[in-house]
Amino acid sequence: MSLESPTKDVDLQAQRSTGNTTLNSVHCIIPQRGRLVVLRTKAEVEDNGLRMIPAYMIDIPQKSASEVVKAADALLRQQDMEPINLQHLRRIVKTEHLPLQLRRDTFCSGSSKSDLIDFKPASVSTTALDDADKSRNSSAEDNQPLLHLLISSTTSIPFSTLYTFLAALFPAQIPDIQTIPVPRYPPTSSLQAQEWSDRYWPTVYKKHNPFGPQPSTIAKAEADMASRVGHWMSLALKAGNQAEKTGMGLSVGAVVVEKGKPIALAGDGRWVGEKFGRPDGDERTGNPMAHTVMRAIGIVARKRRDLIAQQSASAGGEAGQKGLQDTERKNGVHFLDKPNTDLEWEVYEGDFIEAGGYLCLDMEIYVTHEPCVMCSMAILHSRFGRAIFGQRMSKTGGMCADVDNEHPPYDGDVEGNGVRRGLGYGLFWRQELNWRLLAWQWEDEDRGCLRCEKARQILQELANVSQPHAADHYHLRMHRARSVILTDEELVEIRAAQRTFEGAYIRTALGQFSFALVILKIFTSEFYSIGALFAIYGSGILFTSLLRRQQGNKQFFSEIGEDGLNQKKFRTSGNVVVVLTALSVAAYACLLGLTLSLGG
Repeated sequence: MSLESPTKDVDLQAQRSTGNTTLNSVHCIIPQRGRLVVLRTKAEVEDNGLRMIPAYMIDIPQKSASEVVKAADALLRQQDMEPINLQHLRRIVKTEHLPLQLRRDTFCSGSSKSDLIDFKPASVSTTALDDADKSRNSSAEDNQPLLHLLISSTTSIPFSTLYTFLAALFPAQIPDIQTIPVPRYPPTSSLQAQEWSDRYWPTVYKKHNPFGPQPSTIAKAEADMASRVGHWMSLALKAGNQAEKTGMGLSVGAVVVEKGKPIALAGDGRWVGEKFGRPDGDERTGNPMAHTVMRAIGIVARKRRDLIAQQSASAGGEAGQKGLQDTERKNGVHFLDKPNTDLEWEVYEGDFIEAGGYLCLDMEIYVTHEPCVMCSMAILHSRFGRAIFGQRMSKTGGMCADVDNEHPPYDGDVEGNGVRRGLGYGLFWRQELNWRLLAWQWEDEDRGCLRCEKARQILQELANVSQPHAADHYHLRMHRARSVILTDEELVEIRAAQRTFEGAYIRTALGQFSFALVILKIFTSEFYSIGALFAIYGSGILFTSLLRRQQGNKQFFSEIGEDGLNQKKFRTSGNVVVVLTALSVAAYACLLGLTLSLGG
């Protein structure tokens, strides 16, 4: 459902009056090239996926393997303590699949007895163990192929209980009981599973991550976002550049996306207002409530309020009428939850937001820099589903859980040993918090490449030429601009006058074409040059009329004033007048020259 906000800026009213409601300047963005790097969780950093525990292993005849496994499982269910889940480890393994060290221990004489003695309870004597060895050596089944069974962790079954169980199960030949170290938790990758299989025990990678989001979930999300991440990161960067250029704040931007549509766009606004304005040389931190992420979340909330107020007003409710009046208020002192630039307004007015939604549930947020701890918690509490940021902020960032030693340090982020540090909070995925989301860092392939950055700027400038709302690039002078607040009737009247002028341009062009056609058809060949001149002149006027029409869609816009607030502006068509005047002077000069040549 499209949102029609009751707070209409003049430029957006003019846009609607012409039926042009597409997000052209939002979509005319040169996408960044890069790749997504999934963030490691706090648990992954601290545990690193490897914690060893001791477990029981026995050798059993191949024919009786199935019965022994069933009996061992029944014994585990009888224990008071819940057994440790070791499903990531193979239960039964052939000798050739054992790690090399385990194969040596299995065939090394006396090793089994030493293991038994180390874990022997007081109720089991050494004599009993020796008798078991003699019974095993005299067995007639020694030539039968043996399999190696991993029963359980040593904490799941007492040794005495296991020994009694095996003695009853194999009265003539009690298997050796060995204790081996095995990984407590599943591996997080196939390479890690192979490493554990070679060193400890055959391990299975089930694409399960006990310390963070599942690999399949991450892969699905990356496939869903792959085609548009670069576009949204470029849009966020553009919003940040506008914020810095207008003096609102730092060059930090964020865009909120829902189902592939931009919902809110925000640049940093920490310097807006006299209370937080930063004069030259002032090192104050500004307004923390106007950080980029806080503004983006606030704009989403305002958009939901506007939608509810509009729905209530259309139903005739008093509460809805009051809500419409409330939305007319300006930004508060602390919370800048209202769009403040043309680009922010364009996104705000352009696309729908789901009716009846809850906060920012399962939305995506793209930020040029890693959110600080405050903004990271705001993302968490707002129930975002995905977060992507560009530049890592090692001194203030709250998303990353690890210390980054791979990349060169940023200015001011170097410790005494020259290594870039991080806070290590990893707030996007913490078991003790009531919400978790997926998070990535976007590595821009063009960052640091001056040639690539220059090429991107040139391409972006070329794209801006065709934008119908590039008014933020205009620098108005003196009588060319004034602040106006127009009513709907005044807008209709102005647009009607504009259409009249545009029609006059087209009629003039058609007249020039007709005159050229008459000359080319009736007069002799010596007049053909004059006919061609009129044809060219008519084409120039036609082109000017199209330019005038395109300029008419940009006459009403908003601009950040010296007070940092959004001001409504009106721009006259002086550029079109200059073009038409130059074209007419050139045409009549050529006509005079051609006429004089005929006389000669």
